[in-house]
Amino acid sequence: MIEWIKSLFGKRRAENSSTDMAQDGDLLKQFEVFLANRMEEYYPDVRDAFAKLLDTDFPDSIKGLHIEVFLDDPAFSFRLFSKGKNEVWVNEPEPVKELNDTVDRLWPIVTEDELDQYTIWEDDPKWGRQVALEQPLDKLNVSRIVFPWLKKIVSETKRDFSHPITASIHDITLPKEL
Repeated sequence: MIEWIKSLFGKRRAENSSTDMAQDGDLLKQFEVFLANRMEEYYPDVRDAFAKLLDTDFPDSIKGLHIEVFLDDPAFSFRLFSKGKNEVWVNEPEPVKELNDTVDRLWPIVTEDELDQYTIWEDDPKWGRQVALEQPLDKLNVSRIVFPWLKKIVSETKRDFSHPITASIHDITLPKEL
């Protein structure tokens, strides 16, 4: 009898999880399309900012540039750093600061309300509406989306800029040359 009850609950759990997985997959695909469209919308402004940056003369002390992509606060934002003395990444010289100021004015490309549309919410009887612990966006392969976008921007604007330009997803990936 106990085995029968276990199998009944096991079947019910499997049915619910397959529905949840389908819903999660749909939300993830919808968000990937949304994000791709939004990145395409912002592409010209970001490309122009990089073109302006890479058109300037950098001091000889600059050994490279690094783009750090952040997943939150605001979502999918990035900062540019230059590699200077002692291999330290800094927000200088002035062209780097200008690009970061431009990005700050453009972002967020995804608002918190927009992210909420792709978030699974649970109703807790005691606490009310709560964000589910596991989200479809947890499975998002950000590097597969962001690196090609940045690589395209850099390839179109780098021209004769001789220093390496790298990018990484904060706390997830190591720097990768673009």
